[in-house]
Amino acid sequence: MPGKRVYPLILALIAAMFVIAACEEEVIPTQEPVEFHPTAAAPVERLGYSSEPVAEAPDSAEGDAANGEALFSNCSACHSTGDNTVVGPGLAGIYDRAGSRTSLDADGYLVQSIREPGVYIVDGFAALMPAFDQWSDQDVQDVIAYLKTLN
Repeated sequence: MPGKRVYPLILALIAAMFVIAACEEEVIPTQEPVEFHPTAAAPVERLGYSSEPVAEAPDSAEGDAANGEALFSNCSACHSTGDNTVVGPGLAGIYDRAGSRTSLDADGYLVQSIREPGVYIVDGFAALMPAFDQWSDQDVQDVIAYLKTLN
C-alpha cells in the first residue's frame, strides 16, 4: 500500500515543478505607452479626399454667429456644444484647438473640416461626417463665428 501513497505525491511534485517553471517566464520590456490625445487630428488619405485646403478663409470675412447657430442645428445631432461626445467629438473650445492641429490656421482648418470632413479625422472617431458643400462661403463663415463662441 505504501506505493499507492507515493504516486500521488510524485504527481503533485511534478505538477508543482511545471507551475514553478511557468512562473519563471522571461519578462520582455514593452513599448512605452502611447499618449492618447482624443482631440488630435491627422491628415487621412481616404474616401477620395485630398489633404490640400479646399478654401482659404477670407481675411476680411466676418461671420454672423446668430445665423451660424441656426445652421449648426444641422450638426447638433452628432456634435455637442460642450465636451461630451455624441457621435462626433464635442465642440467646446474647438476654435482654440483648431489652430494647433495642422499647418492651417484655425479658420482654414474649420473650413476644410466643414467642406471635406474626411481629410482630418479626430483620433478615436470614424469618418462619418457628411460634407456641407451646399453651404455658401458666408454660411461657413457664420458657423465658424458661432464655433468661436463655444468655450
